Amino acid sequence: MLDNCWTILICVILIIFIIKKIYNLNKPFDENKFIEQYVNQQKIKNKFTLESIPQTIPVITSYYVGII
Repeated sequence: MLDNCWTILICVILIIFIIKKIYNLNKPFDENKFIEQYVNQQKIKNKFTLESIPQTIPVITSYYVGII
């Protein structure tokens, strides 16, 4: 099973992925970056609602067709 080169390649990729995850866990917590990301998420949450999607469909289709 391990003599297949694709299996070895997938194992190496998984090991690299796991090592990167462990390395990122050991980084100190950056409070300023967390607050900035949270504020951006709230802006996006307020901007994209279910009511805004039907309103933007005509604009998107006009861009696709090339009217505007």
